[in-house]
Amino acid sequence: WYQRRVREAVVSTQSTGAYTDAIAEEKAAVASLAASSDIFDIKRELAALEVEAEYRRRIKQVSVEVKKRLDYQVELENTKKAFIRDHIIGWLESEVIASITPEQEEANINQCIASLGMLAQ
Repeated sequence: WYQRRVREAVVSTQSTGAYTDAIAEEKAAVASLAASSDIFDIKRELAALEVEAEYRRRIKQVSVEVKKRLDYQVELENTKKAFIRDHIIGWLESEVIASITPEQEEANINQCIASLGMLAQ
């Protein structure tokens, strides 16, 4: 009878140890689940940050491209104005030269010679 009680006590102690190990494993699993919730939150936040970074990169790229196109339009307008100005100047010069008659040219030359003669004295 005594040996049987000792064996039951030993088995009981061993099964208590097994139960203690099982409880410890369950507690570790619960802690792991709590940590996995934090990990999912961190991953969600990381994904949101990546989306924000990509959005900002694209906004910057759009602003650079828009600036390039606006600069092109400004340069185009400046070139058109310069072309028109040069064309008008050329046209005015040719019209003025064409409007001078030979008599006017001769009178101008004589006046210039007289002015030079007065300056030389």
